[in-house]
Amino acid sequence: MALEVQVLLDIAIILITAKMFGEIAERLKFSSLVGEVIAGITVGPLLGLVHPSAFLSQVASFGILFLLFLIGLNTKFDEFKKDIYRGSFLAVAGALISFVAGFMIGYGVFNNMEIGMVLGAAMISTSTAISLRSLIDIGEFRSTVYQKLTAVTSADDVVAVLALSLLTTYFTYGVVEIWKIAALFFAVLGFFFLILTVGSKFMAGFLQMFSKARDDQILLSIPLVIVFIVAFVSEHVGIAGVIGAFLIGMAMNRSHLAENVIAPKIKTIGFGFFIPLFFAYSALILDIGALVSYSGIIILLVVAVSFAKLVGCGFLGKIYNFGKKEQIMIGIGMIPRGEYSIIIAQVALTVGVLTQQIYTIVISAVLLTIIITPILFRFAENVK
Repeated sequence: MALEVQVLLDIAIILITAKMFGEIAERLKFSSLVGEVIAGITVGPLLGLVHPSAFLSQVASFGILFLLFLIGLNTKFDEFKKDIYRGSFLAVAGALISFVAGFMIGYGVFNNMEIGMVLGAAMISTSTAISLRSLIDIGEFRSTVYQKLTAVTSADDVVAVLALSLLTTYFTYGVVEIWKIAALFFAVLGFFFLILTVGSKFMAGFLQMFSKARDDQILLSIPLVIVFIVAFVSEHVGIAGVIGAFLIGMAMNRSHLAENVIAPKIKTIGFGFFIPLFFAYSALILDIGALVSYSGIIILLVVAVSFAKLVGCGFLGKIYNFGKKEQIMIGIGMIPRGEYSIIIAQVALTVGVLTQQIYTIVISAVLLTIIITPILFRFAENVK
C-alpha cells in the first residue's frame, strides 16, 4: 500500500511540473515537449524527488499510444496528396542522409553496429508538430512553405513508422531472420494503402453507428477500445503496438467524427495526462554525468543530423524548382527531432541495446534540435 501511495505522489509531482515547465516553454516560443523533458530532468536526476519504477514506466508508456494515435488522426492524406511525390522524395532523402550521419557517429564513437543503427534510426524523423508550430510562430501559417513542409513532414511520419517497425522487428528476430524484417516492411507498407481505401471507409461507417448514442463519452471509449485491441494484435504479429495505434488513427481520420468529436476527447486525456507524463518520465533516467562527459558528441550529432536534413529535405528541393528561401526554410523545418526519436531511444534502452549514457546522448540531441529550430527560422526570414 505504501508503494501505491508513493506512486500517486510521484505522478502528481511529475504531472504538475511537466505542465508548468511546458507552459513556460510555450511562452518562450518553444515546444511544450522541451519543458516536459526539462521537468523530468528537474524532478529526477537533479532534485531526486521522483525515481523510475516499473509501474510508473507502464503508466507513462500509454502516452506513446495516445501520441501516435493522435498523429494518425491528424495525418490526412488528402491534404498533401498533390505534393506526395515531391514530399516523399525529399522525406526519404533526408531520412537516409540522417540515418547515415547518426549511424557513422554511433558506430565510429562506440564501435558498435547496433548502437549505430539506433542512433541512425532515432535521427531519421522530424517532429511534425514542432516544425509546423515553429513556422506558425513566424507568421507562415498556410503559406507556400507551410504547405510544402506539411507534405514533407507527413511523408516523413510514414518513413518514421516504417523505421520503427523495422527496428523493433530486428530487436525481436535479429539479423539471422532478416527476411522477416523485409516481409514486415512490405506488410506495413501494404497496410498503409489498405487503410487509405477499405479501412477508412469501414471505420467511418463503424464509428457512425455510435454517433446517436445517449452516452456523450462513448465516442471516447469506442476509439480507445479499438486502439488497445489493434495495439495488442500488432504486438502479437510482430509489429510494435504504437504502429498499430498510428495506423488505426489514419483509418479513423476520414470519418467526419474524427476531427470534431474524437480528436478533442483524445487530446484532453492525452495531452492532459498521459503524453506529458511520458515525456517527463523519459527524462527521469537521464545521466547528468553523461550529459557533461559526452557534450562534444552531442553537439557533433546535432550538427551532423541538422545538416543532413538541410541537404536532403531543403537543398534537394532545387530539383523541384524550390526557391532559395523555400529550400532553407523547409530544411530548417525538418531539423527538430522529437516524438519518434524518444520512442526509438526508449525501445532500444528497454531491450538493452542502449546504455543509460547513450540514451542521454539521444535525448539531449533531440532537445537541442528543438531549441535551435525557431532560432534558425528567425535568421532564415531575412533570406532573399
